[in-house]
Amino acid sequence: MAAASGMPAAAPARPRLRILCLHSFRTSGRIFQEQLQRAGLDRQLADLVDLTFIDAPNPASGPIPEDVAPYFAGPYFEWWNANRDAEGRWSYQGWQRSVQAIERALAEQGGPRGFDGLMGFSQGGAITSLAIGMQRSGFALKDLPPLRFCVCFAGIRVRDPQLECFYSALRPCPSLHIIGDKDPVKRLTNLLIDSFDQPVVINHTRGHVIPALAEPDLQRLRAFLQEQQEAVAAAQQQQQEGSGGPALAAAGAAVAAAHPGSRL
Repeated sequence: MAAASGMPAAAPARPRLRILCLHSFRTSGRIFQEQLQRAGLDRQLADLVDLTFIDAPNPASGPIPEDVAPYFAGPYFEWWNANRDAEGRWSYQGWQRSVQAIERALAEQGGPRGFDGLMGFSQGGAITSLAIGMQRSGFALKDLPPLRFCVCFAGIRVRDPQLECFYSALRPCPSLHIIGDKDPVKRLTNLLIDSFDQPVVINHTRGHVIPALAEPDLQRLRAFLQEQQEAVAAAQQQQQEGSGGPALAAAGAAVAAAHPGSRL
């Protein structure tokens, strides 16, 4: 039966967010994917996100964490290896190669639209935030579509002084952080959270893990992702319409006001 004349058309379904996923210390993209599956998040978010997993470019340079090796087969990779000198200064070996690998993945696997955001666990959460800060400061990922948000499971703020400068550019980025009450590196996670102007924080009772989320927390995560869908859709519409003068500028301002921290 034909629709009645004058009835409004149904709003088109928004495309799923394209997210590049960065694994934790001395694991792999396949392990990160399995960790999300064990937590049920791949199924619970399937209507909202399209996830792509990659391996860090650096093979694991030391022992595999004791909470990884018994449960997940290798090979294992790391985004960097952190070292501390006699004076207590930290340096991260391998981060440059990792940024280059992320840049290649964004360029080669992003398709015409590109990736919308990044998701990372632990060390992957650390380089997730750094990569966005580097793009926003013009240091790296320069010729790629803007990364508009990040999701960090137990992500940490890095301690290498030469990387500190990228956090100021990161502040407006929409971010969601999932942190365990018993996480031994919770202090560094809180430092990362404090690097954002308007972080969304979900706490759970476990440690340094990707947890199954209680229903209220799952709905908070879904709401955050739905907000990012709206921001991406608005930006795409603006690009399609081109520079349309005052009316378009007003529309862009309205979207920015509705989603503080987004860069359109």
